[in-house]
Amino acid sequence: MTSTPDTVEYKGTCHCGRFQFKLHLFRPLEAVHACHCTLCAKKGYLWLFPAEQEFQVTRGAGELVCYDSSNGGHGEHMARALVGVNPFKLRVESYTPGNMSHDSSPTELNHIDTDTPSEKIYTGGCHCTAVRLFVQTKPLPEIEVKEDNCSICQRNANICIYPHRSHVTLHGEENLTEYRFGRGFTGHQFCKICGVQLSMKLHGPPQSVVDSLPLEKQEIVKQKLAIVPIRVAVLDGVEWADLKIERTDEGTEGYVVD
Repeated sequence: MTSTPDTVEYKGTCHCGRFQFKLHLFRPLEAVHACHCTLCAKKGYLWLFPAEQEFQVTRGAGELVCYDSSNGGHGEHMARALVGVNPFKLRVESYTPGNMSHDSSPTELNHIDTDTPSEKIYTGGCHCTAVRLFVQTKPLPEIEVKEDNCSICQRNANICIYPHRSHVTLHGEENLTEYRFGRGFTGHQFCKICGVQLSMKLHGPPQSVVDSLPLEKQEIVKQKLAIVPIRVAVLDGVEWADLKIERTDEGTEGYVVD
């Protein structure tokens, strides 16, 4: 389908631009759907369901990797990949697919204890459970939780906490793959199997650059690199209704793909 005076065209792309598409809708996009199955919740999907003739792949047909959960269900169109659409401004409606649970097993907590009464341990993991994690922290409603709509974070639905690496235990790290772009200071870590992003690895600038800084700034860099941003959506038992999420609405200015 091509754009006509009666349709609204939206362009969509993965972050690196390898896969791109167009949508031609008969009305401006105002509402999307959030499925609350385990897979969609962990990935933070916002869905829309265009007719086949409204959706056109313009680059990278056949490049997508499919992950089929135990019940064989899967989908392909996600609103967070649309260029120029601010997910903060969309109306989100609940969606429950028939007979599709996408269940995954909760991470068992059987070997980590905390002696700090004010803290607790959150378990979590990807959908296929190839990667599991444990985070020791104060209850999430009491700590800093952030979300922004930059080009990568809006695609990955990144609502994050920022614990010190000594408070994070990862199992199955060999099943993680990393996506870096730009200067490569931050690696976004995904499960190789199910594609769920769990965390970020902060690499920072080259060591030669850090060594050239004043000592006090070197210490600041050291402290920042000791942080492990964790996506809240991959944690079990999150008190979502009580979280105080700090949103930064700066958008995707400066983000361009060919």
